Amino acid sequence: MSRVSYSIKNVKVSLTFYMLVLLLNFFSRRIFLETLGNDLVGLSETVMGYIGFLNLAEMGIPVAIANVLYAPLFRDDRERVRELVSLLGWLLRLVGILIAAAGLVFAVFIPWIFAREIAAGLDVGVIYAAYFTFLTTTLLSYLVNYKQNLLVADQKGYEVARVFNLCLIAKVLLQMALLKWAGAGYLSWLLLEVVFGVVFAVWLEAVMRRVYPWLRSSPRLGRGVVRKYREVFAGVKRIFSHRIAGFVLTQSDKLVVAQTLSLTAVTFYTNYSLIINRVTAFITATLQNSYAGVGNLVAEGDRGKIKLVFWQFNAMYFWLGGTLAFGFYMLVNPFIALWLPPDRYELFSGLIVLMLVGTLFVGLVRQTVQYFLNAYGLYHDVWAAWTEAGLNVAVSVWACLHYGVAGVIVGKLLSTGLFMLLWKPYFLYRRGFKESSAEYWLTLAKYFVLIAGTWLLVGWVVGLGWLPPMTTWGGWAVNALAVPLLYGLVCGGAMYAGSEGMRCFVRLAAGLVRGAVAKRRR
Repeated sequence: MSRVSYSIKNVKVSLTFYMLVLLLNFFSRRIFLETLGNDLVGLSETVMGYIGFLNLAEMGIPVAIANVLYAPLFRDDRERVRELVSLLGWLLRLVGILIAAAGLVFAVFIPWIFAREIAAGLDVGVIYAAYFTFLTTTLLSYLVNYKQNLLVADQKGYEVARVFNLCLIAKVLLQMALLKWAGAGYLSWLLLEVVFGVVFAVWLEAVMRRVYPWLRSSPRLGRGVVRKYREVFAGVKRIFSHRIAGFVLTQSDKLVVAQTLSLTAVTFYTNYSLIINRVTAFITATLQNSYAGVGNLVAEGDRGKIKLVFWQFNAMYFWLGGTLAFGFYMLVNPFIALWLPPDRYELFSGLIVLMLVGTLFVGLVRQTVQYFLNAYGLYHDVWAAWTEAGLNVAVSVWACLHYGVAGVIVGKLLSTGLFMLLWKPYFLYRRGFKESSAEYWLTLAKYFVLIAGTWLLVGWVVGLGWLPPMTTWGGWAVNALAVPLLYGLVCGGAMYAGSEGMRCFVRLAAGLVRGAVAKRRR
């Protein structure tokens, strides 16, 4: 199969499961909030944030090895692939041991970390049960599931997506059934987390043996080839710094809210961040195997093709980012009011929602530059990662103490905006493309003008009142269909007229559709 064919297959699988899991997640969250309550749901999300902190121990090793895997996969050098996967297994086994040890040490401090919640009546045994449950499922990914990184690097991430999402759907359905209809409690919910973690590991191993019957990797072999692959370790330190910044951006917001406000505030904040994360995760999961394709493209070294793909991706992400951001702003508060019981949510003001829209937009449009930085192996800007992380934490903590949840969002938006929209593109052009970044800034300014102009125009049209009120699910559904569609068409038309990258993307998409139709007719 070609690079494009793999990308199309990944998109199909990701899109199918995304729709199923999205509906299931929103339905299940209501049930979990009704049966477990705000505090236990907030506890799970907070504990997963702390486990994410322990995950920093992997130091970006899978990313470093993925960058080295592209070339042997392109050449079908199976021996080198086997050695690299074995090296990954050995290194992640060491990481798993380190995480287990750090996790046991961290567990000692749990009574102090959750002292306020324990004083309010939350059982410390329940907190420990949640903590060790998520620690166990995390360790499985290091000790057993490490081979999935090969599937992703080889543009076969759809295999991982299929197994993971089927396990996820089955797990959540059983959790809902036990809580809602069997009257079981939080411990049964946690038990299913462990059970399906094991099921996923066993199933994924069977898939690896089917897809790569020739792959006979082992951590022992990996230990023996450490000296042979010194280039892997050369990038680990740099990638680790970027992993820290990534963790701060994705996990620290909930931890700051938990420590400065309450677990209930975490739940209210997560009602919004869950939607943002689901949207971003869908786009990332759908197109992450295109990232592997970018890695292969850079390995081929065709400069003209590299820049063409870069501008296609860039136009697509700005168009998607603008459309989804506008839809989120218009639809999110009515959705939450319909979705959850009145005592399980707090509606944020328009200004806070607008700031959340900013984090959603930046999280999407940053993807193109990040894809290409990863493909070129450009992690040299270690100072930027540490500065971004430090700025985010400092601003978030200070602002949260003074302004509540809004302060956390300001911290994230300020740090990501400065580094993801300003520094990272400049760094890519200077060290990757090795040319002036002027064309990028001119195009960026053009995209912002077109997106903002479309926002004002479509906002005015929607404000004329021709759509039904969003006080019922039917009215919300009509708006959810019409608002993003109208924005997407207007913004897409404006970008097509004013951007060569968008025209290239449309031609590519049209060609893929024609090819798919012709193939089906045959």
